[in-house]
Amino acid sequence: MIHASGPALRRRKVWLNTFFCLLALLSTAMGLAACAGSDDGKIHLTLWYWNRSISDNLIAQVNKQFPNIVLDAQKITDYDNKVRTSMAAHSGVPDIMGINSNISTYFPDEDQFFDLNSLGANDVQSQYLAWKWNLGIAPDGKMIGFPMDTGPTALFYRTDLFEKAGLPTDPQQVSAQLKTWDDYINAGAKLKQATNNKSFMFDNIGTVYGQMLGQSAKQYFDKSGTYLGDQSHIKAMWDEAIKTYKAGVDGKVPMWGTSWNQGVSNGYIASFVGAVWMKQVLQDAAPDTKGKWRIARAPGGDGNSGGSFLAITKYCQHPKEAFEVIKWLQSPTNQVAGYKDLQLYPSALDSLNDPALHQKEDFYGGEDTQDVFGVAVKNVPSFYSGPYDGIAGTAITDQLSLVEYQGKNPDQAWNDAQAATQRGLLR
Repeated sequence: MIHASGPALRRRKVWLNTFFCLLALLSTAMGLAACAGSDDGKIHLTLWYWNRSISDNLIAQVNKQFPNIVLDAQKITDYDNKVRTSMAAHSGVPDIMGINSNISTYFPDEDQFFDLNSLGANDVQSQYLAWKWNLGIAPDGKMIGFPMDTGPTALFYRTDLFEKAGLPTDPQQVSAQLKTWDDYINAGAKLKQATNNKSFMFDNIGTVYGQMLGQSAKQYFDKSGTYLGDQSHIKAMWDEAIKTYKAGVDGKVPMWGTSWNQGVSNGYIASFVGAVWMKQVLQDAAPDTKGKWRIARAPGGDGNSGGSFLAITKYCQHPKEAFEVIKWLQSPTNQVAGYKDLQLYPSALDSLNDPALHQKEDFYGGEDTQDVFGVAVKNVPSFYSGPYDGIAGTAITDQLSLVEYQGKNPDQAWNDAQAATQRGLLR
């Protein structure tokens, strides 16, 4: 090792002294900057959210609703990465933050959040759907997420194509005739034959598996962390997806792409099971099909896909006031406003009963789709979502894709999915 001495050592000492002086000045400046604007006697809170997760109209009203609070609401892009980076660095973390349906991935970091029950959340618990409320509670009972929107699922279908296949077109009759996934597959065979293989009942078998999972009270893990994804309930969902593939009633069209948009526009895709927020997705993808679609109860039962939460981080110096803001933003009245502004489907019971949610929708042939989703959302089974669900879910859906698009042997694919999950859980 080379040691500095003489002039070199003196230069190093001068440089270090200068560096630490600059560091001290920078720290002071940052401290002053952090306090800037907070000498107005008001409480300053920061909120991070992503586009269309909270109504901007509601956010703009917070400072009027709470004159003693200044809310700095920041719409963040690349949301999860920004949040994870800030939390890992323990720097720049907001007071209040939105969390998407992947809230369970934050359970291992629950010490980074306030327990909302300690701030009074349990006082309003009865106002919200129980299954949604429970999703924000970590395995040890700490509540880190307050309920925002939900994603109840239903069957979207084309009436003109159903009629061509000799299937019912009235939503109630469709719900009655397509009660199970097997009923749905059998109807798919009729549709395929009636349209000379030009229309398919299913977009892809991953949708079948994913929507069945959303209907299940038992999923990949229990609260103790025990892996359940190799058990019969998951295998039954896998088998149903494979049955759809073997029956040849899937259009082999992946979601979220040009091919899917074209499929729902030109009649290649005649139906799919999806969440309430898919209404807008479908309208944007296939505007020329206005009036041809209807919505019925989903085969196999009611399920959920998506929905968000609000959390208060441990860096918040005013958690009680932050909770009052959250409680107001997600009050039953304001969840109705959020639905009107952004189609954010409510989790508050009074919101679900509000007449404002009922309307005739031209795109869906004048149907009041709230008659379907309003019932479905109240019948979603309570389920536990674990922090490592993504490992199992990705392994299984990846293998289903290999079956559907490359003809992989289904038994080998199932075994490979389980092996990939075990590898992922050991990392």
